[in-house]
Amino acid sequence: MSGDVARLFAQSRPLLTALGDERRQDVIVFLLESAGPRNVGDIAARLGLSQPATSHHLKILRDAGLLTVRRSGAQRLYELDAAAYPRLLAPLRDLAETIITCAH
Repeated sequence: MSGDVARLFAQSRPLLTALGDERRQDVIVFLLESAGPRNVGDIAARLGLSQPATSHHLKILRDAGLLTVRRSGAQRLYELDAAAYPRLLAPLRDLAETIITCAH
């Protein structure tokens, strides 16, 4: 059982890293509240961060599979990849269930 927990932690690490930062949580909340995709400037203004710092957070979220990005002219537009969430969250759900089972 402990091997399962270690494996599930490893599978969940990118997601846990992405969600573990308050600024990245703010990005997700902002995109949830937005009517559509947003550019780096919009997100940076909302967070009160520089565009390079915002781009860093967006890259981590994108690498974890939480965001999609597309080009529109010179801009990159970011939005949540809701279709991927069931697949991304499954190891985290399984991790929680396994820990609860092992703890009893």
